[in-house]
Amino acid sequence: MLNVRQRQKGDSMSFLMIRLLVLVVLVGMHCTIGHAAEPLSLTSVQSENLLRELIAGADGKEIIVSRASFPPRVELPWHWHPGEEIFYVIEGSVTLKRRGQPDIVTVRGDSKKIAPGVIHSGESGEEGAELVIFRVHASGKPERYLAE
Repeated sequence: MLNVRQRQKGDSMSFLMIRLLVLVVLVGMHCTIGHAAEPLSLTSVQSENLLRELIAGADGKEIIVSRASFPPRVELPWHWHPGEEIFYVIEGSVTLKRRGQPDIVTVRGDSKKIAPGVIHSGESGEEGAELVIFRVHASGKPERYLAE
C-alpha cells in the first residue's frame, strides 16, 4: 500500500504532467515553434513537430512533441514507434486500435500511453480530432515505422 507521502508525490507528478500538457498545447496554439508540417500518411492528417530535443540526463534519448489534426473519419495506417508514445485529446475523439487488444475510444481531455513496439492505428470520430503527442525514444531513430 502507498503511504500518504507516496500518494502525495504521485498526485504532485500527475498535476505536473497536466500542467506540462496544458503548456505544450498553449505553445502549439499560439507560437510557431518547431518544424514544417509532416503528413502522417497519404490521408489529410497533418502533424507538426513543436519540439524535438535531447533529454538532459538520459543519454541517447530524445523527446518529440507534436500536434496532430485529424479530419473526420480518417484511419491511420498500422504502425509502431521505437519508444513510448503518449497522446492527449484536445478536441474531438479518436479510437486507439492495437493489434490483439480491444479498441479504446478517447475523447476530449483523455490521454493514453502506447508502449514501444506496439503495432497500432487510430481512427478519428465524426468531428475529427486534435491531439498533442509526446514520444520518448532513442535519438536519431525515425518517429514511426509502418507495419505490414
